[in-house]
Amino acid sequence: MKIAIVGGGPGGLFFARLYKRHNPAAVIRIFEQNPSDATFGFGVTLGGSSLGKIADADRDVARRLSESMVFDTAQKIHLNGEEIVIDYAKPGGSIARLRLLAILRDSCLELGVDIAFDTRIASSAELDGYDLVVAADGINSTLRQQHAAAFGTQTRVLTNHFAWYGVGHAMSPNALVFRDTKGGRFVAHYYAYTPDMSTFVAECDDATWQAAGMDNMDDQQRRQLVEEVFATELEGAPLIENRSIWRQFPAVTNARWRHGNMVLIGDALRSAHFSIGSGTRLAMEDALALFEATLDAASVADILDQFVALRKSGRDQFGEAAERSFEWYERMETVMSQTVLDFSYDFLTRTGRVDAARLETYAPGFAKLYRENRGQLDCAS
Repeated sequence: MKIAIVGGGPGGLFFARLYKRHNPAAVIRIFEQNPSDATFGFGVTLGGSSLGKIADADRDVARRLSESMVFDTAQKIHLNGEEIVIDYAKPGGSIARLRLLAILRDSCLELGVDIAFDTRIASSAELDGYDLVVAADGINSTLRQQHAAAFGTQTRVLTNHFAWYGVGHAMSPNALVFRDTKGGRFVAHYYAYTPDMSTFVAECDDATWQAAGMDNMDDQQRRQLVEEVFATELEGAPLIENRSIWRQFPAVTNARWRHGNMVLIGDALRSAHFSIGSGTRLAMEDALALFEATLDAASVADILDQFVALRKSGRDQFGEAAERSFEWYERMETVMSQTVLDFSYDFLTRTGRVDAARLETYAPGFAKLYRENRGQLDCAS
């Protein structure tokens, strides 16, 4: 088998590792548009359940990832001066994006996978001669855009504005801070990903973007405004920029996952909104499903059919949950009018994946607090 993988992110790298380990004679080439020493990004999240799935498929990679991760079971929900700390039954994990990529790249190179850095594939025609083409080139996938009609691609640009920053110390516990100020509504989501670094995502709705004059600011002025809004949480620490561009999120879906010998995975397939924190997880689980589809398939067509069969139901369910999550954030003015207890409850149940029974095991301390104050759990509200 001769395989081309476009995109050297977690999904493309993990699939290459799994397939090459199982099929040493396979020819696999990864085309990554960024140079090998690119330093983009801060920390990403990777839940404990996902780490377990990775371990089942590749214990060595899971061990290396786990050794470089920061784990936490607590999350602070802060709403306009009031807050609740939620202790989850299972820990969440975070890792530096660059460390994640380094581990996966090393694990591929050890097996003889060829990685072509600083190489942009502008057209699928450049990949003629490959048996299988994996489009793992992210939310702005060139291959998907080239064949948008064949994939049935649809893109909806959300109205909220956001930017990713870093902070030069560990902010613990991880938190979501919602604040009415400057004539509008701001959100900060931060979490430590090393003992001395944190990711800090800032967000506001479009009405705030206009009211605070952010539409007429440059990105440096916007950063300074965020530092002012969240001065209490930052404790005087500056926000660190690294391609920290304010933008609006493109929610991308595809009616079809394959076209000819090409298949979409990760954000190229369906963009994972940052509010649900699972982009890395979904990409790696897509890679795992694609690998599993190769085990008993008689042809590339069979591989792609089996991949869709294995993955579509779960992906669709998660996509629906992600949509409910970003719709919740798009209604920021309404949801922030609640008490902090009801707001936290609304937040925990926003995706529809957490019902009353699951809340009891997912966040038992909060479930008890809510029952004591509201009398019962009613996740249909």
